[in-house]
Amino acid sequence: MKGQDMRRAGARASMCAVAALGLSALTVPTAGAAVIAPPTTPPPTMSPSPTPRPTPKPTPKPTPRALTKCQIAAQAKNTTPSKPFYRAATKFGMRDGGPKSINHVREAQYRLRWAKVYKGSVTGSYGPATRRAVRTFQSKNCLAPTGNVNVQTWAVLIQRTIRFKSSIPTVCRGAGWHSCYDRASHQDFLFKNGKLWNVWLVRGGAYSTQTRTGNYKVTARYKEKVSSLYDVKMYYFMPHSGGQGQHGSGFMVDPWVGHSHGCINMYIKDAKVLFNLTRNQPLRVTVYGAWD
Repeated sequence: MKGQDMRRAGARASMCAVAALGLSALTVPTAGAAVIAPPTTPPPTMSPSPTPRPTPKPTPKPTPRALTKCQIAAQAKNTTPSKPFYRAATKFGMRDGGPKSINHVREAQYRLRWAKVYKGSVTGSYGPATRRAVRTFQSKNCLAPTGNVNVQTWAVLIQRTIRFKSSIPTVCRGAGWHSCYDRASHQDFLFKNGKLWNVWLVRGGAYSTQTRTGNYKVTARYKEKVSSLYDVKMYYFMPHSGGQGQHGSGFMVDPWVGHSHGCINMYIKDAKVLFNLTRNQPLRVTVYGAWD
């Protein structure tokens, strides 16, 4: 009996040891093992990202179509001094006399040359050769071939013979009235709110008294004023830079002959049109281009 009791006690001790080892294995992690706690809340549900919509591209404005020759002619039909590209009619038999009796015959001959319908000399006399050239130009531009440069023909002729238009500074196309003189091409461009209104043939100062380049504003207006420096009359004078300005000249008959003392010389009739168009309104002036 004593021996059996000792064997039973040993068996119970072995079972307790095995149970202790099992409990230790459940509660103590082995080296390198991670303890993962049970989740307390479910993971958030991820909603799909919205597909980005492409930014709509602005619809480009259609480029305006260039007017046809007949459309230009129709627009020019009722031209007046207050409308674009005005000149008084120039007729067969007329001539440019002195500076106070200019009929724009020379200008017509220059422009007919640029239109490649006239190969004669610029004489200032409206003879048969000039009349033939006018008729040719009229026939090519949807105008009645009268042989006279009436106001309608003038408006079309001026528009067809604008030179070096791409060289005009951007500032000339701003708001309001803007007179832009290109010294190199002897042209004075008048803009109104960015729209080309007229183009006149002019001349500037001599090499020693050049018309100053830059951007200016007309500071005064005089229908007639005598220069305090040179004692000469200036018609429809509009100064913009010291003593320099633009005015009708009592000496100019051909824009490519002679020079001024620094002012922009215009035909008296053209200076009057500019003066009246911009009366009581701000007028900006830009002078640019190489001296000629």
